[in-house]
Amino acid sequence: MLAPVVVAVAASASACATYRAGSFQSGSEPFVGERTQAGCLDLAIDVKRDPVATGPVVQYQFGNRCDRSTTIDLAAVQVTGRTASGAEVAMVAYDPYDQIRALPLDARGVGRERIEYRTAREFGGDVIAVCVAIGRLGMVEPRPDMEVTCQGVEPVARVAESRSATEVAP
Repeated sequence: MLAPVVVAVAASASACATYRAGSFQSGSEPFVGERTQAGCLDLAIDVKRDPVATGPVVQYQFGNRCDRSTTIDLAAVQVTGRTASGAEVAMVAYDPYDQIRALPLDARGVGRERIEYRTAREFGGDVIAVCVAIGRLGMVEPRPDMEVTCQGVEPVARVAESRSATEVAP
């Protein structure tokens, strides 16, 4: 059985609530993770394990700091993983229904996406760190420096242990 895809639909700001440039928050909720900027986007990236996902999950939270719409292209993000043995492996978004694509984000809009990434070999279970290159995110032309953020993730065994410890026997 395949694990369910962990993708949330981007939320556009309503007419009465707009994103304030540089605030890194949606309403009163602060963005979680490492913060950066890419074009018109204020962006926070956080990497976690999810008990229902096979691979690590990257959460993207973003706000459009510009007074015009911009495009956010999560399909263009390059993600790599590092294994316990030190090997670097390419990771791909788990997207069985081909839903991840470039989409517009309204002026002063905010959104959030959670995407599971897997390796070609082992579904991403042996990955202990995830690196996200955001050079194309929110940009018409990619940034030459390809800013990269790397974050460690909890080993799969530890996630499984914590899940079984919280389950209650009948």
